[in-house]
Order: sequence, then structure tokens, then C-alpha cells
Amino acid sequence: MNLRHSPRNLQRGLPAFTLVEIVMALGICAVALVSMIGLFSVGLKASRDSMNQVQAAGIASKVIAIRSASPGLADSATTGTLAIPAGALAQSYGDAYGGASPRYVDTEGRLTVSGSAAFRVSCSSGTNERTGTRIAQVHLVLSWPAGAAPELAEGKYEVTTYLPTP
Repeated sequence: MNLRHSPRNLQRGLPAFTLVEIVMALGICAVALVSMIGLFSVGLKASRDSMNQVQAAGIASKVIAIRSASPGLADSATTGTLAIPAGALAQSYGDAYGGASPRYVDTEGRLTVSGSAAFRVSCSSGTNERTGTRIAQVHLVLSWPAGAAPELAEGKYEVTTYLPTP
């Protein structure tokens, strides 16, 4: 019998990885992949929160700019877009919508029902001791998701500004 070509001698002469080394390499790769997948979900959530924050800031800026530029402009009921009621600026500081049910808007700032809304809106405005009767303080809060109560919302955008009374 020729021992020179037996499988045992062929295996000893060639370099190879052992089963233990292969299992350890696969374990390291699995840990790395699980870590990257975990970071990916965190990144997606941060991106979604950032997008909501930017959209809410844009809507708030638009609402305040419209009321500032045109104090006598029609209110939400006639325009279909979120607006601070003209009369709310001249009243004493309180709920700008007179305690009506919460306002809901889509990503463009149009009024909608809660089921299709992106943001829940609350607004307090009016005059107070510090502002006098010629300037109104406006505090606008947009929270998301729209169906959640403001204190349970995932995120919110708040802005306080001062506008001249009409």
C-alpha cells in the first residue's frame, strides 16, 4: 500500500481553517451585523423625528407669518388652512380657539380630521400685563402623532412670538 497519497497525508500537508476558527469568525460577523441593524433603526427614528420637526417648524412659521402680514385675514373656517383667529390677538391671553376641540393639520398646514392629520395644534394668544393692549403674545404648539394627547406625544414643536394687535 502506498502511503504517500493517502487522505491522511494529504490533509496534513495543506494549510486550512479549523472548524473552531470558522465558527468564531461567523460569530464575530453575526455580532457586527446585529449591531449595525440596531444602529440602522436608531438612525431611521432620528431621521423621522427630524423630518417631523422641520415640517412642524415650517407650518408654525407660515401660520405666524400670515397673521403677522395680514392681521385682518379670514380665519381658518373660511380659508381651510390653519390660522390664528384675528379676534384672538386682541382678547386677554388664553386659548386662541375658544376651547373648541383640538385642531388637526396635515403636512401642508391644511385643516383636516384627526385620522388623516400629521399634527395636533394648540394655540394660546392674546394680550397680558407684560404686553399691554398693542402687542399680543402667541404660543403655538404642534405635536405628533396627531392622535396622541400632547403630554403623550412622541415629539412637539413650540414657538412663542409677539404680534401687533389688529
